[in-house]
Amino acid sequence: MVYVIAQLSDIHVGGPNEGSAERFSLALDEINGMARQPDLVLLTGDNTHNSSADEWAEVKRRLEVLSVPWEAINGNHDGSVAELAGHRSMPAGPLRLVLLDTSSETFSVDDAEWLDRELGSHPDTSTVVAMHHPPFETGIWWMDCVGLEGKELVEEVVRRHPQVVKVLSGHVHRSISANWGGCALWVCPSTSAAVAGDLDPQHEPAQTSEPPAFSLHAFTGDGFVSHVVPVGESARRSEIRLQDPDFVDWVAGVQATRSSAFS
Repeated sequence: MVYVIAQLSDIHVGGPNEGSAERFSLALDEINGMARQPDLVLLTGDNTHNSSADEWAEVKRRLEVLSVPWEAINGNHDGSVAELAGHRSMPAGPLRLVLLDTSSETFSVDDAEWLDRELGSHPDTSTVVAMHHPPFETGIWWMDCVGLEGKELVEEVVRRHPQVVKVLSGHVHRSISANWGGCALWVCPSTSAAVAGDLDPQHEPAQTSEPPAFSLHAFTGDGFVSHVVPVGESARRSEIRLQDPDFVDWVAGVQATRSSAFS
């Protein structure tokens, strides 16, 4: 059974980028339009910009359009959203989902001990750890300067628990992948604004005009397949059949003979 998580991050409702809330709704509309609905929608922090009650209420109101369950964690901009405060974990289909609250921008020895105990209590269940801050250097210097203090403790703990197959995060406003041995790490793009992908350690901090986007993660039992899904006009579909119906008929015939985890 394939289990699908749609990950949205850095929504920044109430923030300085005009239309952030509307772009969040466009992402939710894109999810609602999927023939294969995700099993879970996961928000990985900075859901609000100022952590106000009104902003969080608006996030939840916009989420009401979903027909699938959702979970969320706090980011550094969500510090006072008490509803999401603290670490927690839960089953998610065939997975264990561990949600870390890094809104304090520090991962302490106590946090590491909690994570170690939690992962140690379910050693035989494939596990996803979700947190706002990437627990590694991304190479985008100015975002790393506002990264997570103590992130090396996350790596130390996760490397001791091979059942952790994916670590999901946000914060950097663009898609980034990395790995710790057999554990894959993923940074989700933002629905609000994109940060420039520039690894020059002296580049001028910048945003780009890239479209808003979210991530789609499919757990196949052996591991994850992850996609970036654009939002809005850039996501408008044009059917290949209109250009090349013979090709579409041919691949449909091939598909009928294939075995696939996605079938």
